Amino acid sequence: MDRFGNDEFRQLLDVTDVPAISIYLPIERTELTNKALRLQFRAQVDEAAQRLKTADSIDKKVYEPLVNRLREMVEERGFFDRSGDGAAVFISPGFEAVYFLPVAFERQTVVGTNFHTRPLLEHIAAPTDFWVLAVGEKEVSFWEGSPTGVEAVELEDLPESLLDALMLESEPDQDGLNYQTGDNYTFGGSTTGGGGNLSLPSPIYHGHGGGKEEHQAYLRRYFLEVSRGINEYLAGAEGPVILAAVDYCHPIFKEASKLRNLADEGIEGNVHFWNDKQIYEAAWPIAKRQLRRRVDEALQKWERAYGRGAAEIDPALVGRRTIEGRVHMLLLEDGAEMWGQFDRTTGEITALGDDADEEDKAMAVDVYDEIAETVVQLGGDVVVLPSGEMPSESGIGAILRGNGG
Repeated sequence: MDRFGNDEFRQLLDVTDVPAISIYLPIERTELTNKALRLQFRAQVDEAAQRLKTADSIDKKVYEPLVNRLREMVEERGFFDRSGDGAAVFISPGFEAVYFLPVAFERQTVVGTNFHTRPLLEHIAAPTDFWVLAVGEKEVSFWEGSPTGVEAVELEDLPESLLDALMLESEPDQDGLNYQTGDNYTFGGSTTGGGGNLSLPSPIYHGHGGGKEEHQAYLRRYFLEVSRGINEYLAGAEGPVILAAVDYCHPIFKEASKLRNLADEGIEGNVHFWNDKQIYEAAWPIAKRQLRRRVDEALQKWERAYGRGAAEIDPALVGRRTIEGRVHMLLLEDGAEMWGQFDRTTGEITALGDDADEEDKAMAVDVYDEIAETVVQLGGDVVVLPSGEMPSESGIGAILRGNGG
């Protein structure tokens, strides 16, 4: 599966060249997977081509190379061999991206002035993915999970063990440690030369005794290096990271770690030899509770804001407040949409009517998607709520900065 987090999401938002083609398709694993998927993908490419042909405002010389490139993807050998429950394809003049993710997307083809990111917005705003990080003094293991299971991930930039992390020379840090490397290493009063067995490098420790405090200082340095590598891999993804380690390592890791989405709960014990099924059964209940907490916190914020007049539920007002930069948090109901056009300079919404002409229909976008993208670009948060929990019938609501109005 591919990684998709806030950085990748913002890359899609930054693309402004027209036309922007977005294709989502689910991937069902069967004996005839590749052949069936190619046929489905080809049909969606044909749909995109027909919409572009209908849109007289777009020059054929501009969109034809895009359609040709999509047709090449359809015929690429092994295109659908990557793991994932759904594929998202984006292409516009000068830009191309394909993601295979643990999300069974609904089949959808959208042609517009911007990419259609709503399905991915729901993926990162109400993430269903999570990670399990198992850290022991001799080994680091990492799994990526979804509601259906977990899969082991190999990361190149992580220290493989406590010894590996401490072999790197560093300046004294907040613990007062200066780890040294060279031909001779000492630990616990013993010394080994170049021909002996390599052991832990000895720190120069300022202001404290050895023993337990010294060992904890080693662990803090080790855990800091591990968390840095995990942060680079996650690239802003929102799902929780669940720590699995022996009991005394949990508080030390939380103190040293730079992981902002480290779950409050963890798994105690050595799980390095567990299979994927055991990891999933221990981690998924924790992940569900962590993910639910984000929804509950958003609803609590809404109640407070609505009570003091700092909230909007009218889509037209939400659109204007968004462009004014006043939306602190946008709430969207899962599945809610409004097709038409959204003016990103004025915030005006034009809903697609029953009497719309063919070009308007071909180039219609999900207005709620456009509003959500703008909120993210202006530094606001977006939370997708489960169907039935949205506090407005419109399917959209905005918590405003300032005093509302």
